[in-house]
Parts: sequence; structure tokens; C-alpha cells
Amino acid sequence: MTSLLLKNFRDLYNKHQFSDNLPNYSVLWHYTSVNGLMGIVQNATSEHGKLHFWFTRSDCLNDTSEGMHVLDLFKRICCELLSKGQISNAFYECLKHIEIPNSHFVSFPVPSDEKYTHMSVLDCPECDAYICSFSLKEDSLDMWRYYSKGDGGYALKLYAFMFDKHKEYEYSDYDEKAVFSNISSYKVIYDEATKQNMLENVILDTFKVYEQLIETEPDCEENAMGFIKHALKIFQFQFKHDCYASEQEYRFVFYRPCSKPELLQNELPEVKYRSQNGVIVPYIDLTIENGASYLSEVLISPFIKSKVVKKTTQEYLSQCGINCEVRHSELPVR
Repeated sequence: MTSLLLKNFRDLYNKHQFSDNLPNYSVLWHYTSVNGLMGIVQNATSEHGKLHFWFTRSDCLNDTSEGMHVLDLFKRICCELLSKGQISNAFYECLKHIEIPNSHFVSFPVPSDEKYTHMSVLDCPECDAYICSFSLKEDSLDMWRYYSKGDGGYALKLYAFMFDKHKEYEYSDYDEKAVFSNISSYKVIYDEATKQNMLENVILDTFKVYEQLIETEPDCEENAMGFIKHALKIFQFQFKHDCYASEQEYRFVFYRPCSKPELLQNELPEVKYRSQNGVIVPYIDLTIENGASYLSEVLISPFIKSKVVKKTTQEYLSQCGINCEVRHSELPVR
């Protein structure tokens, strides 16, 4: 869809999908501590062959500046577009007061009570977002320095489609199937020019629809600002300051309703709590049932000098039902 076909706010949502789609066999790396590895791959009979990943609630991430970074960039671009005459004063007055909302609103498909009918949609229950981070970079010295804090560290080589089973809520209803993608994925963007271009496109596209409808639709201003807030909420997860560029981060975001909608039949994952840096942090433990097929390699931190670490790591993984290559980092560090 080109910008010339933008006639209403539904067109805006259709054009700007935001989420990434990595090729199925793309490789991701998950850097973690020794305790982190033993949490992902657990040595209990009932857990053999499984992988566990902790998704942290988005307001409890280590980098608390992410939301402010996006908002500061957004407000600067709004001023620039106004000074260039690309948006009106009235539209700018609406934009300048926008804040990133705390809540997410996501649509769920629900089964119909009527036979032979299509699924209906439960629109936009309030959701919390939970995030699990990976890296596109293999054997990264910066990542090793962060995760090798005195007790060593590991990097797990994984296939990007490992969460596909968790992306879908499926219902069988006379050959009709509704699918709700409760996990979105994003390649984190660090380049300032790319971030600016993406924000400008959202603002200018919204302004085009706003101008067409402001005289005829009473809710035009509210709908325009609603879409901008939606985009900013996504960009909050997608944009990071360029000082973090060496991480090459790729994120999975799980959207969980704050309270279970009555019509939603699926069980929602339990919210658990852990202590981290003296703070209670909510998280979700997502289990990959056939984890052995997604974990292809475990890389040992270059800061671990023990000669037996490869052997003991292989022994542990084997006892957990995981048989994959284990090797040392090739980085020469002192």
C-alpha cells in the first residue's frame, strides 16, 4: 500500500505492521551466565529436552532509558516537521502532549458459539508486555564482558523459529482456524537516520489521514493520536541508543492480558517473580518442549580458563537431554 491510498485509520494500521519476520533458519545467540544456562536447560527428569526462557516485564528492563529515548526523538522530529511546514500547527499541538502509554491493547480471536461460523474477535484487552532478548552477533567481546561477571558465561546458538508454537492460539471449528500471534519479534534499531525516517513516515502518514478526516469525523483527532501512541509503544521496544549498537539485539515480545478475558479459552502463562539487583521483577517462563531441536551449539566464554569446563558442560547438557556441540570462544583475551 502506498501513502496515496491512505484514506482512513484502518489503512494506517494495515500499512505499518512494525513486527519483523526473520527467515526460519536464521540464527540467534543468547548470552547468559552459568546460572542462566542451568535455568534454561534444567536437570530434572520432567524437563529433559526442554528449554526455558524468562520473559521480563517491559517496565523492569535493565535499560530504563529506552522509553525516554524514543519520546525525545519523536518530539524533536515533530518540531522539525512543523518548522518545515510538513505538518500543521493544529496537528503539532496534538502531538506535543503525547506520552507513551503504560498499557498495550491487543486483539484476540475467540471461537464462535454458532456452528459453521467464522471466528469473532475480542478487541483489544489490556496487556502487559514481556521481553526476552537475543543477539545476532556470534562471539561478541562486549556481550562476554557483560555476562562473564566472575562466574563465567555461555552463548547459546538457537534457531529463530523456536517460539513459533507459542505464537499461535489455534481453534478448530469445522476447518476454520483463528490464530492470535501473542509473540511479536523485533530487530533492535540503533541507527539514528533509520529511526528518524521510520518516525517521520508514521507522523506524516497519520497527518495525511488526519487532514482528510478532521472536518467530517468527530473522533479524528483521538484516532490519530491513538495510532501515534500505538507506534511509539512499539518503537519503544524497537529503538535503542546507538551506544548499544554492538549488542545487535533481537527481541521477542510476549503480550499477556492483565486479566483473562471471559471469552478467551486459552490458558495464560503464570506470572512469576524473582529478585534482581535488589528489586522484585515479574517474569514469564516460556517452555520450548522440543528444545533439543532448536539449540545447536553452546559457546563457552573466553574468560573461563578451566580446562574441564567443556567436559562438565557436555556432561550436564547430556544429562538434561540436550546433545549439541560445545566449544570455547575463539577470542584471544587476557
